[in-house]
Amino acid sequence: MPDLRALELLDAIARTASITLAAGELGVTQQAASLRLRRLEQRLGRQLVIRASRSSELTEYGTALLTIARPVLGAALAMDGELAGLLLAERPLTVAASLTVAEYFLPQWILTFARNGNDPRSVRSRATNTREVVRMVSESEADLGFVEGNEPPQGLRYQDLAQDELAVYVAPTHRWAALGHISSWTLAGTPLVTREQGSGCRAVLHAALLQHGVERSEFAAPLLELPSNIAVLQAAVATVAPAVISTRPAEPYVQDGRLVRVRVDHVTFHRQLGAVWKRGELPASHAARELLHAAMHAVRADQRG
Repeated sequence: MPDLRALELLDAIARTASITLAAGELGVTQQAASLRLRRLEQRLGRQLVIRASRSSELTEYGTALLTIARPVLGAALAMDGELAGLLLAERPLTVAASLTVAEYFLPQWILTFARNGNDPRSVRSRATNTREVVRMVSESEADLGFVEGNEPPQGLRYQDLAQDELAVYVAPTHRWAALGHISSWTLAGTPLVTREQGSGCRAVLHAALLQHGVERSEFAAPLLELPSNIAVLQAAVATVAPAVISTRPAEPYVQDGRLVRVRVDHVTFHRQLGAVWKRGELPASHAARELLHAAMHAVRADQRG
């Protein structure tokens, strides 16, 4: 039977019409691909590919061989996927989540995950900012990630889950509290207490103000950068500076009078919360697929409720 790697190369050449492109797709050098193809042709005693300077195409015999081989390649790919899932099932599920998701969504999603018959003790979670979540998933340090923002991260698979709203908050003694509203230019030009660079809050705030005509040069540098939602809210309570933060952690502060929400004229700040993973239509491991399913189910139930 021909080498599966040689058959994969033949399939890639048929799709790309190029030995060089096929080699790149399979992660080997052009020289290695040519050698692999030449050995297959020598073994079968037939020319499989017509080589040309601009493109390459399969011969009639090469096309016939590929037709026979494709079910075998499909079965091998399916086996690889099942084997990867089996191996991943033997280790804990590593999850990275942005702080808002980690604090206000992930516990419920894990509870739904457990109610569906999965072991919650298999989940290892880390709360961080969106940029770090993307890095961890991209570098295979996390099996599944949950991020904030309105743009799906490049190079990762993405699934929308829920929508979150940001708002401006100040202490009751702040002058904005009496006004009740400010312009987008006033907000942009005011040094704020914010989450650190790389957080979903910062990215959504800047994107929304830019869409409403604020120039990048008009943004004031943050007065203070802090690593958690609670720290940002406490700084606003202490009148350090106004804060732009998710309405979810801010709600108790508004209810007990420690903070006041201030409207921004003609601007709302909404962001998507979503799941990311490295490749495939669904995450590779069974546990990751189950947690993603649990998150989607919990969000739908919350929207109905």
